[in-house]
Amino acid sequence: MTLELRFLGQSQVLLNGRDLAGELGAKPLALIAYLASAAPARLARATLAGLFWTDKSEEASRYRLRHTLWDLRRTLGKDLLLSDEGACWICPGEDVWIDVQEFRAGCRALGVDGKASKPEHPQQLSELVCLYRGDLLGDLAVREAPLFEEWLLAERERLQLLYLESLWRLAKAQMADGSLSEAAGSLARLIEADPLRERSYRALMGVHRRLDDRSAALRVYNQCASTLAAELGVAPSPATQLVRGAIAEGGTETARAEMERAAALLREGRGQDAWAACASLESIAFDPVILSQAALLRAEIALAEGRQGESLSLVQRARLALQNLAFRG
Repeated sequence: MTLELRFLGQSQVLLNGRDLAGELGAKPLALIAYLASAAPARLARATLAGLFWTDKSEEASRYRLRHTLWDLRRTLGKDLLLSDEGACWICPGEDVWIDVQEFRAGCRALGVDGKASKPEHPQQLSELVCLYRGDLLGDLAVREAPLFEEWLLAERERLQLLYLESLWRLAKAQMADGSLSEAAGSLARLIEADPLRERSYRALMGVHRRLDDRSAALRVYNQCASTLAAELGVAPSPATQLVRGAIAEGGTETARAEMERAAALLREGRGQDAWAACASLESIAFDPVILSQAALLRAEIALAEGRQGESLSLVQRARLALQNLAFRG
């Protein structure tokens, strides 16, 4: 027997390919998701009873849990949902696949969780973001379980932040290797998922400009401006307005001035400010030489801070920019 548990987006409990999610009640499905999210940890029965049946007495909540576990094990099989007198658990393995666990593991492996800086891998990042089909248990409403709802909201936020960072890194990797159409698609998805983060708009404006579609870039700016005005009552930041101005005027002189500013900041020992100035060039610079210089300056900063993997990735980005120049010539 094989069990696939998919809770990112529409819930699916696939037993040998057959989806049983619709046959389970809201709380049994939520219980499976909670155990799957914690797998392979063993969770105390008392904890689970209190989490899902807060409004019941201890005896009543334990009875509800026993009955729910019995029903689930009858449906899914006793070898897939494990329990003893004190705890319950699910063990991922050859017979049990859990999308939440796979997504977290992928984020750790690629350094998306921020615990390690690693070179970007577009194909692996693309596969990772495909695992995230939507919010954790986004199609489920559980009544009279406030402690579970509190956990669910916090877990949704954690997973969504990992998804947004994964998508951002994918877009950056696609831009770096010249896959501009794919990068535009990733950035559009990122804006749809998080419409208030301006860096996504700036990056998409830059991608459209590199695709020689200035009108599309300016439409992205207008979308950014209207969204911020409607949701926050503010105008785009100076950085976003700088990108818009650079695109409208052609961008070369603005980009050169920003590159000179970044170099001066680094000479003054202001590495973080120099890094930010170089990062902004990805949206306003379209000259391969300037893009290469910015990448090399960022590589120097990353190496000085001990981020060797990121430094190597930036050197490769600089090399690619110069290869594009040679190709044009």
